[in-house]
Formats: sequence, C-alpha cells, structure tokens
Amino acid sequence: MGRRYSGSRGGRARWVALAGLVLVGSLVYLVHQQARVMVGRSLNVVFDNADTESGAVWVDFNGDIVAKDVALYVEGSADAPAPAGADANVLRFERLRIHTQDGWMFFARNLLDRRLDTADVGELQLTFDGFDTDSGLEPTLGTLGPIGALSASPFESEGCMAHAKFTREDLAQMGLDLEPTSLQIALHEADSRVDTRIVLNTPGSSRLQFDRQETLAKETSLLQLPETASSTVSERWDVSDRGFVAARNAFCAKQDGVDPHAFVARHLAAVQRLLEARGLAVDPATAMDYADFAEKGGQIAFGGAYTAPLHSTERAAARKNGSAMLRLAAKLEHGGRNTPIQWRGTQPRPLEALGGATFAAMAKENGGIAPSSAPVLVPTAIDASVESEATDVANIAPAPAAAAPEHPQYASSLPAAPQAQMAPGGRIDWEELPRYEGHILQLITMHGPPRTATLLSVDGGVALVRAPMEGGHADFRISREAFVKATLIQ
Repeated sequence: MGRRYSGSRGGRARWVALAGLVLVGSLVYLVHQQARVMVGRSLNVVFDNADTESGAVWVDFNGDIVAKDVALYVEGSADAPAPAGADANVLRFERLRIHTQDGWMFFARNLLDRRLDTADVGELQLTFDGFDTDSGLEPTLGTLGPIGALSASPFESEGCMAHAKFTREDLAQMGLDLEPTSLQIALHEADSRVDTRIVLNTPGSSRLQFDRQETLAKETSLLQLPETASSTVSERWDVSDRGFVAARNAFCAKQDGVDPHAFVARHLAAVQRLLEARGLAVDPATAMDYADFAEKGGQIAFGGAYTAPLHSTERAAARKNGSAMLRLAAKLEHGGRNTPIQWRGTQPRPLEALGGATFAAMAKENGGIAPSSAPVLVPTAIDASVESEATDVANIAPAPAAAAPEHPQYASSLPAAPQAQMAPGGRIDWEELPRYEGHILQLITMHGPPRTATLLSVDGGVALVRAPMEGGHADFRISREAFVKATLIQ
C-alpha cells in the first residue's frame, strides 16, 4: 500500500509539473505574441502606417519590448522620387526599445487581448538606436521639416553645389567625430490631448528636439492615434549644434572653390530661394539671427502656437504650400534674443530642383552661372561685425517684396487684402465676412474638414474662396447654411 501511495503521489506531481510548464510556456508565447503586435502597432503610430518590418523581438527584465533590425520602407512621390539603388529607400535602425508606463503590468492587464485592440495606452516611448540611411530622408518622414537625416541640422546642405543631402560618409569626410544616430519619440495622452517629443541626435554633429501639442477629436488610446482626427495647437524646434555647422561650411566651401564667407552667403541665398518657392518671406531681424547661426552654429530654437489650430487632414498640405507658417505665431531664440517672426506671404516662385541641390538649380535658372551676386537674406555675421554697433535696418537687405501679399499657390489676380479688422486667430462670423475679402482664412463648414483659403467674394448667401491644390488652386462656393465659422490667418 505504501508503494502504491508513493507512486500515485509521484505521478500527480509529474502532472502538476507538466501543467505548470504548459502554463508558463503558454504565458511566454502570449507575451511574445503581444510584444510583436506592440512593435507593429507602435511603428504604425509613429510612422503613420508606413511599411515597416523588424527582426527578433523580446521582452527584457523590466517589461520593455526590444526589437532588432527595424526597417522603414519609403515610397517615392512626384515631388520626392525614391532615390536610386536597391537599399536607398530604406531607413534602418539597429535596435528599437518600447517603454510603456506599466512595464510587465501592461501584459498582465491585456493578457486576453492578443491583438491589443482594446489596450489603453496613455504613455509610450520609442527609442531607436543605430539609425542610418542613404535616402537623405529624416526618419519621421516630414514631421521634423528641413532637418538633415543624419546631421540633425536645419537646411543641412543648402548652398552646396554638389550635395542635396549628406550621408554618414560625407559627415565623416568633414572631420566630424560621429557617434551612432538615435531617434527617440515620446507620446503622452490625457484628456483628449497629446504631447509629442521627438529627439534626433547624432553626437559629434547636432541634436534636434521637436515638441508638438495636439487636441484630439475624442479621448483614445495612443495605439488608435493614426485613426483619430487631431488639431495641432503648437510646435517647436530646438537645435543644438555640436560642430556640424562649421564643418559643413568649410567642407562645401572647399568643394565649390569659394571661401567659407562666400559659402555662408550661398547658404542664405538658397534658404531664401526655398522660402520663395513656398510663397514665404521673413523679416530682416529673424533673418539676421538665422544668418548668425548659419555661420557660427550654437543654439537656435523656433516655434510657437498656431493662431488657428492645424487640423490633421490639412497638416501635410499646409506645410507644403507654406500656409502653416503664416498661422504660426512663432519666435526665434538665438544668442540670448527672443525675436517674434514676421512671416509674409508672397507669390510663390517654383524651383526646378528635381531632387538635386538647391544651389545647383539656382545656377541653372541663372543661365548656368552660380548666382554669387544674388540677393541674400541679410549680411552674414562677418559683414555685421565690421559695421557700426548701432543697428541700421535700412542697411539690411530683406527678401524681395511682392506687389501685394498673396497666399502660396494662389493666382496673382486675387483682390488686394484690406487692413485686417482683428489680430490673426480671431473668429469671423458670416455677417463680418465681406470685410475680409482678400484675406486668408481657415473655414469651418458643416461638411468636410477645415480648409485654409483666400476669401474672394461674398455675394448674398454664397462665399467664393480659393484654396491651394496639387499643382495649382481650386475655387469653392460655401453657402451660408453650410458655414460654421472662419478664423483669420493673414
């Protein structure tokens, strides 16, 4: 009897152990599956559902999810064709770490939600290490604006005759002692508001920090962000130069056979020409501060609040045609100064860059001659240092003025805008619209998303507006019945 009891007990123990192993194995499998889903969902959030893939995925001791060999595939467009080469349109990261506010508790709470369809994620931090690409595209695919993909510096190659972008090899040839490039994206959602911070950092070159604040159409999990409409309230870019500016100036000056002073003038002329292509001009004080940064480097920050929030459906177009800047009550911070930026809309001057260097395109439109005598934004800091200490605005060469302020991509036949009756961002009711003919407004109607357009006329119960479209503009009629409100942009 004793032996039979012992055998029964031993058999039960083996079954319990086996059941425990199955349970642990099942839990490990479920956690691993959720970790892979979390990688995919998180990449969709930060890259706006772009095509991505990753290698091995695991969960470390503190509950962070780690993925190796992350790839982001970029498709070309009419404006930005995909670069030539088998791997040129791929952005690669050696490693991704995803941190949630709950660690292991995240998996415990969502154990039965294999696809994380109902997971409530209010904080998310993605850290990408070892970023590299030959495409020249910065890794947020446009969110960071004119920031170099690997240099992490604004307008990185403008003014160089032979470079539209810089690769890691180019940066090394400049003599920069580079460390691997990292990208960190942190999101926080609460009360239908999302705060986003993006840091692109190449130690030995430059560091860029971007901050955005958005309001959501409804409170939601961050994993549902790509499917949720939002309005951008404010944006800010903060650049810390770590040696790139001086190295770039010397590198391009030597390659193009000019001195660094002449290259800085070329850089400023190229930046000005890019602004003109989008129908934008900037005030001399702001241009002077940027010129000082373009020559000496250091710290520079730019940003502010939008006078009319930038809806997610119009954000890409508004950035492309320049109207977003006209709605941004921005300041430029540099050298201890905090200068309000006075943007001005002008008639856009298209530039046939065709994916190449801006300055080379400028030379082509100048008959094949480098426009060394072309007007630049302002005198460079070298020029300024030999002038009188008293600021003489009359001696600063501003961007060429248009005959009348016009919205980017709007025809020159628009009515001249009268003096605005209120500051940008003010609300305009239907009865007040006739006073704002010729002004740029954000229009809210009962049908469709917000639209930025120039008010052409108001006749009885119909308003005629002109909005930028791909390749030109289109005129729309808005009835009084469909009209909700308008906000003054410019």
